[in-house]
Amino acid sequence: MRIPYVVLTSLVLLFTCGFFFDRVPAPAQHPGTVKIVYWEKWTGFEGEAMQRTISLFNSKQIKNTKGETIHCDYLTMTQVDRKSLLAIAGGNPPDLAGFWSNNTYSLADMGALTPLDEYFKRDHFDTEKYIDVYLQSCQYRSKTWCLPTTPATVALHWNKDLFRAAGLNPERPPQTMDELLEYAEKLTKRDEKGNIVQMGFLPTEPGWWNWGWGFFWGGRLCEGLDKITATDPKNVEAWNWMSRFAEKYGRKETYSYRQGFGSFDSPQNAFLNGKVAMVIQGVWMANFIRFHNPHLNWGCGPCPAAFETGGQPVTIAEMDVITIPRGAKHPEEAWEVMKFINSTEGMEFLCGGVGNRGGQGKLTPFKTTTPGWIDAHLHPHLQVFIDLAKSKNAMSCPKLPMWDEYKAELQSAFDSMWLGTVTPEQALQNVQNRMQPKLTQLLKSTADAKALEAERTK
Repeated sequence: MRIPYVVLTSLVLLFTCGFFFDRVPAPAQHPGTVKIVYWEKWTGFEGEAMQRTISLFNSKQIKNTKGETIHCDYLTMTQVDRKSLLAIAGGNPPDLAGFWSNNTYSLADMGALTPLDEYFKRDHFDTEKYIDVYLQSCQYRSKTWCLPTTPATVALHWNKDLFRAAGLNPERPPQTMDELLEYAEKLTKRDEKGNIVQMGFLPTEPGWWNWGWGFFWGGRLCEGLDKITATDPKNVEAWNWMSRFAEKYGRKETYSYRQGFGSFDSPQNAFLNGKVAMVIQGVWMANFIRFHNPHLNWGCGPCPAAFETGGQPVTIAEMDVITIPRGAKHPEEAWEVMKFINSTEGMEFLCGGVGNRGGQGKLTPFKTTTPGWIDAHLHPHLQVFIDLAKSKNAMSCPKLPMWDEYKAELQSAFDSMWLGTVTPEQALQNVQNRMQPKLTQLLKSTADAKALEAERTK
């Protein structure tokens, strides 16, 4: 299916209004070799890890069905999602493109990606090896549109030295939301003027998952592909808890306190320099602790939940993914690269600990790993994140083509609720009122575009 005309028109307008991207020429082809292009978003050590993984693939001298050696050129690309979409619309896409899993739902509806299921069937590709939450995140409308590159889950991180100084057991994190409040109170410090100088816990730090707090109360953000459930009673309950927390410590005071935090990737990170004693963070946090405060005495474990989980802790599961754009010149060769990255060798090389074969320091998306791989990994608590990924309460973002807009609405509503300008109930109702009609209209437009395309191609 081609990208709908309305999308193409929007892209042209975007381009002519000043959005610019470097037009990357196709790599020079040499006899006996076919070169393909892979666009990715990573920089720094993460980009270097994928570059080394692609170099490992190239060293294998894998051949296509014509007997040509496949060589992959890896290119770091800023705004890779926008630039890839423009390139796809212009008929000059890369052979591979790296996105975030939530990008793929809207791209799939636009007809911008190549489904992978026929490759699975032809090559007897084993999808049973994946942890459920990661495979499910690759699937949308009964097709598979991507495969994982680096997955993640989030957990509660705590500063053991600050726990000990507050009279808390440094080896025992809070087990319930009530205990989280109790620990937060003991870990919070004020100066002689009453100003906060240390927070035990701050729900808005880092603030990346404010949209997902309802998960820890058993809430959901959508039902199926067509129903927004922002006003789920469990979401309301979660936001009321957050509102009471903000009221307890001062709505504007906590907001101002957070404005003084340094950037995430620096020694001034609020958790790394002790301004916040407990924080929800992802598996990647160990890398930044090692880079910026290697002497930090820290632990991590599941975040408490406000409902009975049956021994299945709650987490938010995210991942970076790799796709074959629609119209790629070398899809068969691109698939060979995807298969290698999603082999045990490729994935453990890419996701290994920083310094341990140069990887990104994360878990793999697979149910099992090579014996000894976890022990050799530089992340001291990697098993925590693996167990969280396997939990029945591992939650990912909704499979909605307008998720970015929905998430932005939730973030804006959360900020307004935190500052007390609206009640939690009204904040979530406002989101519901805005997003449900937009989703309904978007699904109708998508259905109309697909029907028109089907009629054109008869």
